[in-house]
Amino acid sequence: VSFCGATNKVDVKVKNKVLLHPLRVDLPAGSITAVLGGAGSGTSTLLKFLAGQMDKNVTYDGKVNLPGSKSYFAQETHLHRFYTPRTYIKHYQRLMGGRGAPEGCCKLLRGKPSNNAPSTVGGNRKLRRSGSAINDDEGIERLLDALRIDVDRRDTIVGDMFKKGLNPGEQRRLDLGLTVSLRAPDTLFCESPDLGLDSETSLNVMEFLKGYVAKDSNRRVIVTLDRPSLFVWNLVDNVILLSKGRVVYEGPRFDMESFFAYHGKPTPKRFSPLEHYIACVSNFRSDNNAVNWESALKQWQEKVDEDEGDYLADDIEICFPSAIPEVLLISANNETAAPSWGKSWFKFLALLQRSILDALKNPGILGLRILMYTPFTLFLGLLFYNLQDDESYESVNSRAALLFYSSSFYIFMVVAVLPFLAKERLICRKEVLNGCYHPITHHFAVSVGSIPNVVILSFIITLILVGMVKLHNPVQFFIILLLALWNAESYAILLSTCVTNYILGIIILAGIFGLAMPLEGFMLVPSMFPSYLRWLYLVPFHTYVFRSFMYNEFAGTSFGEMVLKSYEIEGTNIKQDMVVLLCYSLVIHCVSVAVLLFSSRGRTKKQKDP
Repeated sequence: VSFCGATNKVDVKVKNKVLLHPLRVDLPAGSITAVLGGAGSGTSTLLKFLAGQMDKNVTYDGKVNLPGSKSYFAQETHLHRFYTPRTYIKHYQRLMGGRGAPEGCCKLLRGKPSNNAPSTVGGNRKLRRSGSAINDDEGIERLLDALRIDVDRRDTIVGDMFKKGLNPGEQRRLDLGLTVSLRAPDTLFCESPDLGLDSETSLNVMEFLKGYVAKDSNRRVIVTLDRPSLFVWNLVDNVILLSKGRVVYEGPRFDMESFFAYHGKPTPKRFSPLEHYIACVSNFRSDNNAVNWESALKQWQEKVDEDEGDYLADDIEICFPSAIPEVLLISANNETAAPSWGKSWFKFLALLQRSILDALKNPGILGLRILMYTPFTLFLGLLFYNLQDDESYESVNSRAALLFYSSSFYIFMVVAVLPFLAKERLICRKEVLNGCYHPITHHFAVSVGSIPNVVILSFIITLILVGMVKLHNPVQFFIILLLALWNAESYAILLSTCVTNYILGIIILAGIFGLAMPLEGFMLVPSMFPSYLRWLYLVPFHTYVFRSFMYNEFAGTSFGEMVLKSYEIEGTNIKQDMVVLLCYSLVIHCVSVAVLLFSSRGRTKKQKDP
């Protein structure tokens, strides 16, 4: 029997450490292949190589021959908190279907039945599917049935730290259903789908995968498993066993006992077979243990070929009955889909709607920021209440200090949104990886979706400060503050695209904003800067915000010219500075787009022949 998918002479290194030694593995179609091994054996590395998701600091060489579409199910579960299982699937229908999955656009995909036998080598032939149209709601309910999500839990939100929702097992199954159901990939890579789940939930996940792959003989599922139960083990068809980056067994699961028995290591009675196999090949007391087992595999394969399968007997196999669900998949009808530019536009609208809903329903994005900004602004209003509008030193200094605080503190507190942007970026990476949309589409949707948040916060601050402190020109003050917060928000979005750890992002963004504060011209006027640092005055956007605030407040008063001259900003043009602030934010977004394009190009690096 010839296999469709194979890797040839894979060699993976990071610095001077070899993660995977040269290997070749077969990945039969119509089956579940489990990549197993102890800690540090290279299971995750092999899975990432097969999926084309290697880290940038790793050098590798090899070729993967897996025809058809591919999806990657990551180890971590990242979902939006406010969706329920039903509404989440409908959202993905809109995201994948282009036109919002109109009536009659969904199909029930029924693949070619699989007999769990490997298929012969074939070219990149099209996957033949026949479908019969079903009602959208009916298809969603049948998909949730296959995911084993109870009827009374289908209108429960995903939940987060603010509000409880689905349990981790339900979230994991929903995430899996979203990954595979609407795109129906030919090859599905699953990194530890049983991680952190109880044995019953792990079995439900594997039964779903088994039902998915059984629907079409061209499909294959490649998983890494962490100590699966015997029930889960019984659902695996093919096994790749690794030890210290070497393949020590590769082939059907029911041949493993024969392999180890042939080499004098049969599974003892009342022992878990998989635990025994991993213990045999992961003997840390022997440095050459992995090499020895790699050689033993080659000997056994040659012996089996010579004896025509005399050793293909598994006496220890114990079969447990499993209820394999009928996995019914919902997919957009390509015939009614919009053109490519239209698809991007509809995807943008779907993502924009999701971003706005997330801001309204996630307390951490807007609600907590309102609760944070409002008390501070009220405190400032009380502290500077009815500030005297005269030319006394105290009055001028107090107003200038308030404006400096407004141009610094409110901008600085934008760092609070980074944890939520980081989580959104993780969801984006998962969806981009599975072909939902281009990252640029998501970037513009999130950027535009953050504008209402900035408008609401700017309005609240302006309403309180202008009303209590009696600041001048409230409309102009609102516009300047709006542009200031929009620039800060743009910086936060840029940082979320550059770093995956939100704590590191907060530190970097706080450092950038903290460094800009003494450069605004309040602590030190521009002429007092050292000559070799004077150019820094025009670099931060804080400068244009502060001097626009000052000019807006003091220009036109009897003593305003004197105050503005003392800060060396008498020639400020507010409209010009507003244009500068707008262009500043556009430059930040251009940098974000460049980062996304560079990172996406790195992710799609081609794997070459050795």
